[in-house]
Amino acid sequence: MTRHALLALACGALIACAGGSRDEPAPPIDTALPLPPTIVRAATLRAPPEDARDVMRLHFIDIGQGDATLLEFPCGAALIDTGGEQNERFDGVAALVEYLDAFFARREDLDRTLDLLVLTHPHIDHLRGADAVLERYRVRNIVDNGSERAGEIGGDEQIAVHRWLADPARADVGYLHAKAADMDPARGNTSALIDPIGACERSRVDPKFTLLWGQVTEDLETYGDDPNNHSVVTRVEFGEASALFTGDLEFIGLSRLFEHYRGHERLFDVDIYQVGHHGSKNATTHYLMQAMSPELAVISAGPYERDLDWTARRYGHPNITALRELVHHEHGVGGFRERAVEVWVGIKGAWVPRAGEDPSRARQEVFERRTIARAVYATSWDGTVVVDAHANGSLAVTTSRAPSPSATQ
Repeated sequence: MTRHALLALACGALIACAGGSRDEPAPPIDTALPLPPTIVRAATLRAPPEDARDVMRLHFIDIGQGDATLLEFPCGAALIDTGGEQNERFDGVAALVEYLDAFFARREDLDRTLDLLVLTHPHIDHLRGADAVLERYRVRNIVDNGSERAGEIGGDEQIAVHRWLADPARADVGYLHAKAADMDPARGNTSALIDPIGACERSRVDPKFTLLWGQVTEDLETYGDDPNNHSVVTRVEFGEASALFTGDLEFIGLSRLFEHYRGHERLFDVDIYQVGHHGSKNATTHYLMQAMSPELAVISAGPYERDLDWTARRYGHPNITALRELVHHEHGVGGFRERAVEVWVGIKGAWVPRAGEDPSRARQEVFERRTIARAVYATSWDGTVVVDAHANGSLAVTTSRAPSPSATQ
């Protein structure tokens, strides 16, 4: 991946502080230097694609607080996670099903089939819709981290997936328990199960799926058993375009991931980064950004406006710590939005004491208004984000905000 020189030369203030008042607009970005053409037309600085059908379309679906990313190819489709916020004001599973139904109605050639379903880790905001997906669509292959932790929020959902797989009627469905220790330290892992989508008459470009991480089974005394750090990490390539999905991998998981691939950091060099852990403060590091050198990043998180428990508002997502890395003038995202956008950014998440804990330690979330000029998109701000990544490396972004499916409808 090579950044265009104009993108590399652009600089200036990329996040401007604005205080916490909704009524006070964020101050304008520093425009001392001209902004380059937007990343939503990123490849206008490159030759247009020879064949517009040679495109990988990444749908970062607005399902509230959680992850659900549809990967559409000329010859197939894959889904990474099936999460979704669910409360009295929003139903993320309904939003996911509605989106997938519309997708398959448009792509009748796919016969309502997902060639690959990747479940990064057993947390509810990544697995809530798994049952609905398996019930409504044909799934040819499933990859997860193999964990079965009954009673944990999301653990029962992954166990249910394993029970679904155990049915003799699903004997033809491929399954892989992804383990970190099994990953080839020079190139990661791929196979016909991991990478089931090929070329066809629609396009001669063959997508490539590579697993880089999964469940850690060794040295748990120092690594810990937080499901976030056992996330399946996936690299996806389509011609010269590439993307990285790190699930909810946090600091210790990222450090072990990089240690595993020492000397082969090129595996992390991508154009598109799905920001780890919904833009939390503990999942995007300077060395990850340096290794990726992405042109754009997309955060999957819920909106600031839903002031309820188990929402992005309560967690302080997206967080200023991650955003500072994403917009850093040296190692941040290389592209720029077509127009700068004013957004709510988390400074601190809330903390609610549990039974037996000191109630005086309760903490309200803190957000501030900021102006984002770099090509950092978020379902929080933009609704569903769709990235067209052409085989020649050109990128284009469109966003849309659909009506919110209500859990009470």
